[in-house]
Amino acid sequence: MSRLFHPWKPRAAAFRQAAPFKKCYDTTIREFCKESTKNSQPIRRLAGMKSANLKTVQDGTLHHVALIPDGNGRWATAHKLSTNEGHVRGAESVEAFLNVCKRYKVAVATVWAFSTENWRREEEEVQGIMYLVQRVLESKRSRFKKNGVRVKIIGRRDRIQERFPSVAKFLAEIETETKSYGPLTFNLALDYGGRDEIVRAIRKLVSKGVKETEVTWETICSALDTEGLPDPDLIIRTSGEQRLSGLMPLQSEYAELHFIPALLPDVTEAVYERAFVEFAKRQRRFGGRVEAAGSRNVKPK
Repeated sequence: MSRLFHPWKPRAAAFRQAAPFKKCYDTTIREFCKESTKNSQPIRRLAGMKSANLKTVQDGTLHHVALIPDGNGRWATAHKLSTNEGHVRGAESVEAFLNVCKRYKVAVATVWAFSTENWRREEEEVQGIMYLVQRVLESKRSRFKKNGVRVKIIGRRDRIQERFPSVAKFLAEIETETKSYGPLTFNLALDYGGRDEIVRAIRKLVSKGVKETEVTWETICSALDTEGLPDPDLIIRTSGEQRLSGLMPLQSEYAELHFIPALLPDVTEAVYERAFVEFAKRQRRFGGRVEAAGSRNVKPK
């Protein structure tokens, strides 16, 4: 099966171009190359897993999976590396997540890369995240086309435009370029916060002159960043933290939650796959009864 992303070694040249953090990338990439054989072991094991697990998830309603990637800073500290080196390593795990989403034929994969509160971090770290996002996406343009991956940015646009205009321009370009791609939509949440999304949605409705009597759940959904997309069925968070921190508060009403103890850079495809398989075993009642629903993971209309 074709992989959406490949190991780090072929990507070294692309990351060395990130001038503000060249030393960081060079050092980290060398470490990745040393570990490539070791880290590929869990991935090779996936090929030998029973196809029944794959079919079980595909037969369910796993349309939208969201990832809260957490633990890069703690991982970097534990390995005596800079925070930005931790983010570079964490990007590998995010790509592993997307590979699994593709394998399980997920329609929408959301990754919360930068929150509205993350602006409080050191300027060097903020720059590192923004430029890393751009470099990773830029290096994947041809593969997005080959594998049918649409990139959609959710969250505020104004602050990135103001502080990182070149990044904002690139994000707009890749959104337009991949708009017609499918079947996988890659939702990249940048400068995103759940409360902020609700405030922006209300302002949007007010600006359109929507009357009080015209406000319905459908009109509210039409003003959210996720307009036209299914609600998340499964939300995964790494690093052992057990909270959503405001990710899609209106859309996650019936989402199943899965918390991974490991820090993001240590999470492999095998770990994500176990989360998907566990999801398939859960009974989702959506406020009703399993007997009434008639089958596993079926949401009533």
